[in-house]
Amino acid sequence: SGKSLCFFIPIVSTILAEKRVAATPRTRAIIIYPMNALANSQLEELGKFIPDRPGGRPVTFDRYTGQEDNETRLRIANNPPDILLTNFMMLELLMTRQDEIDRKVIGNCVGLRFLVLDEFHTYRGRQGADVALLVRRVRERLSNDLQCVGTSATMKSEGSIEERGRVVARVASKLFATTITESSVIGETLERVTNPALKRET
Repeated sequence: SGKSLCFFIPIVSTILAEKRVAATPRTRAIIIYPMNALANSQLEELGKFIPDRPGGRPVTFDRYTGQEDNETRLRIANNPPDILLTNFMMLELLMTRQDEIDRKVIGNCVGLRFLVLDEFHTYRGRQGADVALLVRRVRERLSNDLQCVGTSATMKSEGSIEERGRVVARVASKLFATTITESSVIGETLERVTNPALKRET
């Protein structure tokens, strides 16, 4: 629970710090969702955490998934959001299409700081290989200092915490084309807030 906040809070913090130094608009983070419905849902959640206010949002975000009309695409190209929500197929198209608007959108991502793959466990088999190659091209074209994040609630549930961490780190290292250590894997443990010895009589 709360895995989205685990990456959005440090991303927003970093963006705010960087914008104080260099305020030139550009996209600093790309969040990839396996389904557009997840991107739509997260767009709404971000609106709750970073509400609009007089003078605009301190950190901007937008969705670019193929559902947007030409006017919206043009607005995003001309006013790059700090955070771009998309899916891996659209990111692939942004990297390869010669459409003028798409080229401008991806051009605004040069110097990218964060690449997040939500629902990390879905990227396996052929799709996993395609995404792994996409990540390598993103790293080569957009950033030498890219921090990759993968999130999953169902990645590995068997074995000890250490064993689960090793498995996740090994998969992440392959997908992100960099060394991920098990110490970089953040897990979750549950702690009861009620006394299990106390049972309600029925």
